[in-house]
Amino acid sequence: MEKLGTIFGKKEYRYILVSLFLLFFLSSMLVAIKSQEVSNENQAGDTHAENPSLLTVINEYFEIIAVFLEMAVVVLLWKTVKDFAELAKVSKLQTEVRFRPWVGPSGGFEYLRDDNDKKQYSIAMKNFGEVPATNVIVTSTISEIKPDKKSASDGSKQDTVSEFHIGPLLPGMEKRYWVFIENERYKKAVEGASNLFVFVYFSYFYSGGKSGYGMISQFDSKTNNFIHREMWID
Repeated sequence: MEKLGTIFGKKEYRYILVSLFLLFFLSSMLVAIKSQEVSNENQAGDTHAENPSLLTVINEYFEIIAVFLEMAVVVLLWKTVKDFAELAKVSKLQTEVRFRPWVGPSGGFEYLRDDNDKKQYSIAMKNFGEVPATNVIVTSTISEIKPDKKSASDGSKQDTVSEFHIGPLLPGMEKRYWVFIENERYKKAVEGASNLFVFVYFSYFYSGGKSGYGMISQFDSKTNNFIHREMWID
């Protein structure tokens, strides 16, 4: 009963069941019409008391109803095919989304320690997908103006962009990337004399191609930490 209820609950299966019911009803009507015609022919000489014109009208009504039922069956079958096509598209999209890696940050920037004349921060990245991500590459840059995400992700065009290969990320695995900020630049950001932006971009490969996750964070002097201003997925 539960399986039957599930089938009736799906629109595409409802159309099939209604179409089968109409086809069965249409077949029954056609059989009834043929049986009535045969009966009329056999009793044409013996049933003078009956009104033959009434039987003719009934047969005509049955034929008209049969035409409308055939049209309804065609429409229902067309909607069934259309719904199954949409279901196939959704299933394909779910498969593409599910069976692939999703690499992104699992939190914000975390201050670690002072390293000579620099502040050391780290950010954790995690593979939230169900498929391993191979050859994960992290690109980052630090600037006083908000970087352009397209130009900043292209390390070959800017000397200030640093690149680091962190290797593969298995499903659920987490690794940390370090960011170093000069004390002088950090002090200016704390005093509000200048802005401080950090651009980080994760690019990785998998069986379906190449993907990436980018983020632009800005230092907030009130909280003494970084706030994500812009995030996107490629």
